[in-house]
Amino acid sequence: MRIGLIGSGNMAGAILDGLLSDKKKHQIICSDIDKKKLTKIKKDKKILVTTDNTKVVEESELIFICVKPDAVKEVMACISEKSTPTQIFVSVAAGVKINFIEDLLGGDKKIIRTMPNLGCLVSEGVIAYKANPNCLKQDVKSFLALISKMGETLEIKKESDFDYVTAISGSGPAFLAEYISSQLKFAKSKKMNTRDSRLLIYKTILGTVKYFDKTNTSPADFIKMVSSRGGTTIEGLKVLKNKKFNNTIIKCLDSTSRKSAKIAKILGEKKK
Repeated sequence: MRIGLIGSGNMAGAILDGLLSDKKKHQIICSDIDKKKLTKIKKDKKILVTTDNTKVVEESELIFICVKPDAVKEVMACISEKSTPTQIFVSVAAGVKINFIEDLLGGDKKIIRTMPNLGCLVSEGVIAYKANPNCLKQDVKSFLALISKMGETLEIKKESDFDYVTAISGSGPAFLAEYISSQLKFAKSKKMNTRDSRLLIYKTILGTVKYFDKTNTSPADFIKMVSSRGGTTIEGLKVLKNKKFNNTIIKCLDSTSRKSAKIAKILGEKKK
């Protein structure tokens, strides 16, 4: 399959790694305004590169749009005349609605909106997606086959849910990293060995997640398993409760989802 990528950031890199690990040989071309990035990609990935977005569209059957939300309009305006109804356009831009892209490329175009996360860089990501009605079953099947190496996929029925998906999954890794950062700071303050503290923190999180995944245990029941009356865990949980930890997390996610919706609104207003 002839595949194009417009943009060469982290998600583009994850997509490239997934495509290159596929047993099927794909013809791949990537564009970016940063020539240094393109030179490195050409050397490391052995693919075609260009600074011309229209060339990517001209030479591809499926095109990944891997640019920031505020750059989508400019990119779409640049490639719209070269786009055709037989091509598939896959957007990874947060907050950019399907109808926004349709209005710029044309209502007859095949568009798949996605929200991947950074876990895709290590083939442990989640890719939420929604295809517009122009996409045939085979189009979606081809898309899913291409991204299968990046992690799990989840079809989103209501496009408005992307705002919540963005908060939980798209931005979620950063919130977890903030928690990990606090643990590392605690360990450092106690003069613990850095390698040891990382092992303890990372493996504890991995083990907890794997347990949830395999047993379907509820968080409340799991907490009871770890806690004992008058024990150490209870003392820590008291602090979290007093500091309204759950409310803080919910506010964090709510703020993130509202920002996603706001991006869509701003883009819609700029389009007019």
